[in-house]
Amino acid sequence: MSAPAGTPPRRRGPSRRRALALLVASGLALVGVVTVGVVYAGIGVRTLRASVTADEPCLVAYDQDRAGARVRYTVLPPQGVCTWDVDGRTTDVVVASAPTALAVGAWVLAVGGVAGVAVTLAPRPGRARPNG
Repeated sequence: MSAPAGTPPRRRGPSRRRALALLVASGLALVGVVTVGVVYAGIGVRTLRASVTADEPCLVAYDQDRAGARVRYTVLPPQGVCTWDVDGRTTDVVVASAPTALAVGAWVLAVGGVAGVAVTLAPRPGRARPNG
């Protein structure tokens, strides 16, 4: 059966397989991004709570703006680290941390999900583009 003369051919709609791939990839990216945010926000909150309770001498020195005392955050492993000088020696104290495997897994999901969305949305070579 062919279309009557003068009528344009029917275009295929978006494939269900492509829609499912886009749904799965965007879901994985969302889970990864949210997990990354929760992990690093949790480290920041735990570091702030530790400074309020004044249990850690390094954080007390940091709150009093003593020279050589500083707080820094690392990406992998995810940690809040307080560094200060004690009798001329630099000492690092891990104030808050999260499991490295959790952070790596979250980053893999986030980056992999975004890459999956990009691949799914990229135009396929060799296929005619509508209106183009």
